[in-house]
Amino acid sequence: MQIEQELILSEKRDFSDVLNASFRFIRQEFKQLYGLVLAYTIVPLIGTSLLAVFYTADVWQLYFDGLLNNRPDIEMPNLWMYALMMMVNFISYSLIVGITYEYMAAYNKYGRGNFTGSDVIRALGKDFMSILGYNLVTGIVLVFAFMFFLIPGVYMFVPLSMIIIVKTVERNGFSVSWGRCFKLIKENWWITFALILIAYLIITMASMVFAIPMTFYSMIQGLTVLEGGTTEMNRVALGIFSLISTVGSYLLYVVFYVIIGFQYFSLSSTDGSKGIMDKINQIATSNENQA
Repeated sequence: MQIEQELILSEKRDFSDVLNASFRFIRQEFKQLYGLVLAYTIVPLIGTSLLAVFYTADVWQLYFDGLLNNRPDIEMPNLWMYALMMMVNFISYSLIVGITYEYMAAYNKYGRGNFTGSDVIRALGKDFMSILGYNLVTGIVLVFAFMFFLIPGVYMFVPLSMIIIVKTVERNGFSVSWGRCFKLIKENWWITFALILIAYLIITMASMVFAIPMTFYSMIQGLTVLEGGTTEMNRVALGIFSLISTVGSYLLYVVFYVIIGFQYFSLSSTDGSKGIMDKINQIATSNENQA
């Protein structure tokens, strides 16, 4: 059996090489990486799914009742339920991006097989509050940038998509990490934008598969109402379909983050010296572990 050659993360790559290396990394590290992601995010993801069911079921129930009486209406959303759902959703997102990038940072520092899941989680524990803060601040900045200045919003999204990987690998403060993101993409904005776009399209199309059960259920429920049947929503079925859609979609985010991570490592290794030093550090670490 041929042993797959270890990937060097800090290496200059072109557009296609970044994509190829990303999928190779996911295939190579699938069991370990996804095992960690599932173990530490399944509870908040279930919470997100259940909250989504409770939040939307009553709204759809009112709509279907109105549809049956030719007076469809939409209920005002429960703002407290929505706020709770968004908070759990934000924590789930931060856990997934944090685990993915802490794993890549450990792989880059120690080399394949020279670190454990416990090492990744310990690093995440030290950085998690910072990751939450970084995501919150950049999220607010981007929301306002897109609301009032669409083009600057698109421009800023590209460098800021790297802020968590910059933080976990280089371990600098917020202002330094912020500036580092813009410095990295200064001459590479378009290729990074193209990679983000491709990654987003991959995730969107793949997510449709997990949304099929929910889509069919909604269609069947709507047809039942139009034919004069019951408008009662089956919350158990809705919860199961919501869980499939939520968990499947969020796990696909790992692919998106890995692609962004490889682009970061590619851009940060432009002069070639970083990749060589990382490899030397990996060899030194491996020798220490064997001693």
